[in-house]
Amino acid sequence: MTTKSATATRHVVAPLEEFPDGETRIVEVKGRSIGVIHDNGTFFALRNVCPHHGAPLCAGRVQGFMRPSEPHVYDYSGDDADDRVVLCPWHGYKFRLKDGRSVTEPETSRVRTYEVAVEDGEVVLYV
Repeated sequence: MTTKSATATRHVVAPLEEFPDGETRIVEVKGRSIGVIHDNGTFFALRNVCPHHGAPLCAGRVQGFMRPSEPHVYDYSGDDADDRVVLCPWHGYKFRLKDGRSVTEPETSRVRTYEVAVEDGEVVLYV
């Protein structure tokens, strides 16, 4: 996740008890659509626009993925929190929740991420 800048504005998304694990909430902040994702006890926030064709990225499924491996070897990243991704609902592009980078083109394709935290029983987004 990105770190909070001195100019970031605090936005309460929801009370923690009303935001169950496995849920994604789409919020509009300063004209930006942002997906706040609760995945396996951790919160992530990404811009809700796929850089490929502008799809509502955070409407996609959150999951792990198969890493490249030798034939007949299956290396699934689903248990590693650092490798959890959101799958674009239009064309299947995968973006890491932790840093917004594309799985296939991490140096050239990414989605903006934002800091999200739990403070005093509330899920808070910093933009």
